[in-house]
Amino acid sequence: MITQHPSADGHTPPPTGTLPPPAPLPARLWPWVPALLLVSLIGIQLTVLSSVLDDPTFSTEPDYYRKALDWDARQARMRQSQALGWTARAALDETAPPARAVSVSITDALGDPVSGAVVRATAFPNARAGQTRELSFREAAPGVYRAELGPARPGVWELRCSAERGAQRFESTLRLELVAGAVP
Repeated sequence: MITQHPSADGHTPPPTGTLPPPAPLPARLWPWVPALLLVSLIGIQLTVLSSVLDDPTFSTEPDYYRKALDWDARQARMRQSQALGWTARAALDETAPPARAVSVSITDALGDPVSGAVVRATAFPNARAGQTRELSFREAAPGVYRAELGPARPGVWELRCSAERGAQRFESTLRLELVAGAVP
């Protein structure tokens, strides 16, 4: 028969060939705390990233780097547009919802309509600037050009227009407000 003697601290050592008793529960959980914190941090970051990527109100300027490099050329085009003396005004043509049309009136320095121009525009609502629409206008009356906008959200819209007639090129940025009552 084997007898065990108590150790100097008064505890009896475990019998040979048996496992020591398990550590208390808090001591077993501490190694998992950093892993749990890391997993929760990654989960939060992925949640924020997905909400940012799906945000329809966020947008960046397309080709912003090229536009920055071409800044001087853009300023020269704007000076040429001003030298022409042309002015443009945008208006909403109320048609049966959900279809909508936009008209752009272009006049010269004397107030006469500018006819025979090829007019194009990029249109987008300011609240959803990433949702651009390319519009091609047709001349509805002398100096009045019309394009279908289609279903559109209410609010302020920006139209980046360009008009070309022969060697003359005119650029203008217009604002147009679409009221909520006419939207389906």
